[in-house]
Amino acid sequence: MRVLIGVCTSALLLGAAPAHADPGAGDSLAQRAEAAAAQARIAARVSSAQVNATAAFLIPLRINNPRIGRSFGFDVVDSKTGESVYSTSANTALRPASNMKIVTALTALKVLGPSTRMATSTFVPKRGKVILRGGGDTMLTSSSLASLARSTAAYLTSNRLRPGRRQPPAYRPSTCTINGKTRKSTTKRPCPLVTPPKKRKAVKVFVDDSLYRKPSRGPGWTSSYQPSVVRPVRPLGRIGVYQWDSAKEAGAVFASALRSAGLKARIRGHRDVTEGTPEAASVDSSTVASQVRYMLQVSENNIAEMLFRQVAVERGRKGSWKGGRLAARDTLRELGLSTKSLKLLDGSGVSRDDRLTPRFLTDLLAVALRTDEHPEFESFLKSLPVGGRTGTLSPSTARFTTYPSRCAAGEVFAKTGTLFDTIGLSGYTRAADGELKIFSALVNDRPQSYSPLSTRQAVDGLIATVNGCWGPTKKTGNPPPLD
Repeated sequence: MRVLIGVCTSALLLGAAPAHADPGAGDSLAQRAEAAAAQARIAARVSSAQVNATAAFLIPLRINNPRIGRSFGFDVVDSKTGESVYSTSANTALRPASNMKIVTALTALKVLGPSTRMATSTFVPKRGKVILRGGGDTMLTSSSLASLARSTAAYLTSNRLRPGRRQPPAYRPSTCTINGKTRKSTTKRPCPLVTPPKKRKAVKVFVDDSLYRKPSRGPGWTSSYQPSVVRPVRPLGRIGVYQWDSAKEAGAVFASALRSAGLKARIRGHRDVTEGTPEAASVDSSTVASQVRYMLQVSENNIAEMLFRQVAVERGRKGSWKGGRLAARDTLRELGLSTKSLKLLDGSGVSRDDRLTPRFLTDLLAVALRTDEHPEFESFLKSLPVGGRTGTLSPSTARFTTYPSRCAAGEVFAKTGTLFDTIGLSGYTRAADGELKIFSALVNDRPQSYSPLSTRQAVDGLIATVNGCWGPTKKTGNPPPLD
């Protein structure tokens, strides 16, 4: 029994004309042509039964593709009825690669809430010492740390908590001027001792990344992936930074910002905030919805792993691999989904031991459309990369830009996934009947005699077939008429 979806989905995904469908004077010729084509498609909509039957006829003829190989699962579902359009190996547990981020995105939106923000804060345990504590901001920037440093510096100054002054030792200069004559200092005739003025000590900066358990290599992670593909998971780290100790690196940037704010400062190391330590300042992150959108658009692994832990912490579990796995499982079950045969080992899909089924992914994507029951999922629908347009499906990736899939550009909303032997694409496409078709395609053991791009484009062709824009050809012939 497939999950029924209902009709509460965004106008964009349900097949309303794009925002530029009403051509204006400022539109380019290509934009006006595209808008006219979109309007023509809407006017020429055919029945869902015909659309689905055509796809079901054509997909088997196109799926036996050497670029895809034999370890392939594919599931296509009509969003309006919940009925299967086409399915092969849909219940086979396969490596999802970054399609795992769909799980992370929806569990984060459900548990944390789309408008939630995480705080990065500073605490002052005693005069001259500051602890920078990470709260799970996945998109922490240098400018945020600079703002936090200015607020912290003001707090230290106003509360007289700047470091004390120290007296440097007296020294004997190598030369001195006495009675208007300059001479060298010698053993027999030493220059007088000079006592330098007192100097302000440097603020000692520590970092607290104790919100999550001590970092360890993820289960199923290839050793070469750390830290260049995904860094050790900590609740403190700047976005785009791939280093072993992202917390200490953020602390060094914060210390530099303190110096720019007029204080001497040095990064010292790790130290946890103890209960009762006064807070000096804090800075909030972008919303969870914004973090999810960025993660999905560029397939950012560090954001995925931090959100995976944040869900665990919010659900009262430990910020560990096990805690993240159990929290994701519990959340999915509460959404009415079966987690049997799944392996939810990390949040990014970097793990080679992750396992999802195409059927599970289409069921989960179906739940995401039920925004009447789950309004927190509304932002998810607008966050997926658009075929041939944005993110990991942008023209620069050569996705939905060549025959035969380019006809579906702008009408595919999906998450990509790539490991060296894995290609995934799961999401939605708006077909000729104006309805969304939900799909999940997972290629494992990709034939190495073909490039990853050629396999991706072969999958794109299947999605164009689901969309209906790549219809029957002389080679395939026409589907039999409906009864």
